[in-house]
Amino acid sequence: MRNIAIVLNSGNPNQRNEITKFLVAMGWAYWHWIDDFWIVQVPYSYTARSLHEEIEKIPGIGEPTMLVFEFEGNISFWGRNEMDAWDWLNHIGNPS
Repeated sequence: MRNIAIVLNSGNPNQRNEITKFLVAMGWAYWHWIDDFWIVQVPYSYTARSLHEEIEKIPGIGEPTMLVFEFEGNISFWGRNEMDAWDWLNHIGNPS
């Protein structure tokens, strides 16, 4: 699986819900504990560009600035959030 982050600039609740519904419909694992930010595990057949193009097809999504980027390997992170939010992030990039 490929790890991809999706970031909106000032998305509204409807846009956030539509992106989340899209990810759920695709059956992909995702992390979305912060408004306007998702980390998603997608099949290798998807790239940052192809995912961006798919999301832009959702009505009303193309309006805010949206960035989609891929990352590999273990990630380093730090911050404040609920303990449950870190569980999913802890396995990103780990082969187990």
